[in-house]
This record gives sequence, C-alpha cells and structure tokens, in this order.
Amino acid sequence: MKSRAPRVNRGFAVTTGAAVALLALTVSPDAAERNNLVLASVQQSDCDRLAGSPFDQQRNGAFNPVNIADIGNQAVEACRIAFDATGNPRFAYQLGRALNGANEPDQAMSAYNAAVNDGYAAAMVNYGMLMGRLGDDKAEFAYYQKAADSGNTLAAYNLGVAYRDGLGTQPDVQKALQWFEKAAAEGDDTAAFNIGVIYDEGHLVDADDQTAIAWYDLAAQRGNIDAMINLGIMYETGEGIPANAQKAAEMFRQAAEKGDMFAASKYVQFQELGVIPAPSPEGVNSLVLKQGDVETPAKVGREI
Repeated sequence: MKSRAPRVNRGFAVTTGAAVALLALTVSPDAAERNNLVLASVQQSDCDRLAGSPFDQQRNGAFNPVNIADIGNQAVEACRIAFDATGNPRFAYQLGRALNGANEPDQAMSAYNAAVNDGYAAAMVNYGMLMGRLGDDKAEFAYYQKAADSGNTLAAYNLGVAYRDGLGTQPDVQKALQWFEKAAAEGDDTAAFNIGVIYDEGHLVDADDQTAIAWYDLAAQRGNIDAMINLGIMYETGEGIPANAQKAAEMFRQAAEKGDMFAASKYVQFQELGVIPAPSPEGVNSLVLKQGDVETPAKVGREI
C-alpha cells in the first residue's frame, strides 16, 4: 500500500506588527505520489538485483542471478516494498527466497504462496519443497509437476528425483529418466549426472557403462564435480572405457580446482606415483586442505 509523505510545517516570518506568510512548504499530493513511485521503482530493481534466481526463467535478465545461500538481509525489505507496490508475483517469489535466507520459513512460505496463487512456476518449486518438509509428499510432487509442465527446468529435475525415489508418487524409472533428460536438455548439469548414475549403478535399469560415461562427460563439461570424479574413477579403473591414468588425473584436477577434497587427494596420489608432474608451490593440493572448506553438492530436492 502506498503512503503519502507527511506534511511539512508551514513556515511563517513575523515582520513589524504583522505576520506575513512567506512560504507554504507542504509537499503536494502529486509530488508525494511521484516520490513513492520513484522509491518503489528503486526497490524493484534492488529486489531483482539482490534476490533473482538462476533457475527462474521469468527473472529480470538485466541483473546477474543470486544463489539462495548468497542472498543478503537487505533483500527482504527491498522485495517487500517491491511486492507491496506492484503485486507482481516475481517480487513475492524473490521475497520468499530472501525470507528463507533470513531463516524466516513461515513468512517465506506465505510469500511463496502469494506467488504460487498467481501461477509463478519458480515459486511452486520452493513451495513444494517446503510442503515436503512439512511431510506432505503428495503436495510436493503436485507442485513440482505443475511447475515442470510450465517449463521450469529445476522442477523437471525435482520431478525426476520424485519418480526415481517414489516421492509422492509411485517409482517409475522411465518417467524419472524422461524428466531428467528434459532438465539436462535445458542445461541442468545435475540432471545429466543423475542419468549417468542410473546407468552406471544398474539398480533401476540394466547397467550401461557407455551411456553412463556419455552423461557423465556432458555433466563434467558443464562443471559438475561429481561427474568429474566418477569419470576419473572410470578412467582410473578402466570401467567401460580403456584405462587412462592421465585422463583420470585430469578429471580429478578439474574437480579439485572446484574445491573437492577427495579429488585433490586423488590428484596428489597420481603425482606421487609419477603419472603427472609433482606440484608447484601453488599447485592443486594447496586448494583444498581441511575439512569444512567445501560443501557437498546437493543432488536432490534443490531450491531455487
């Protein structure tokens, strides 16, 4: 709701024997309205800049996206003002992200719900996840389905997880692969990795190392650390592909440079074996040294 600026006291000057009004400093209604519109416009841009999601196809592309863990507290006020001024579901969704980051899950859920009621696909993903955390798997699945049908990539990924694991629905590996493939086709590296795992492990379908390697390779090219490590192991052991210590070491090097401790230790092993040159003072093993420096990538139930 817009509120007008408070009136400023009228100024008077006293002259010889008479009071003469010099100036009425009242802010006119039109000026107050303009001020409010300017403020709302600034806050809208700030909300988009501070809380836009990398997985929201409807976000404001003028600003770089922000991962949910990197949203600062200042985004809450900006997005609240932006939504109050416009009613735009994008700002409600981004307000939910900001509140979630500020450890206000109840308020976040209310904000997501406002966006969901306006059909905002990205909000359905996060709202569905919160419903799942409350124990309502069927509602979680339903929101993923609706968002995926609207074209949201991460919803397609989460729907793949739901069908793979029987989350709110009956397990169905073919539907899981269908949704993972859709997400992977739209650039999701984790979906490509999960397809590789399904064919690599052979629990849900017949094992197929070549298919697994192809999906791991795609995911690794997109920067997926887990895919790099699995490819490295397959090159190291010759599983489904001719053993190649140099290629294995390269996969571990790439993962280590992204902060993975296991990959760094494997790379050091290859150095000690003389497969690759010994490290320089600023080599890969200086990148990851102690527990807690890195965070295990999420593979299921991702928020946006």
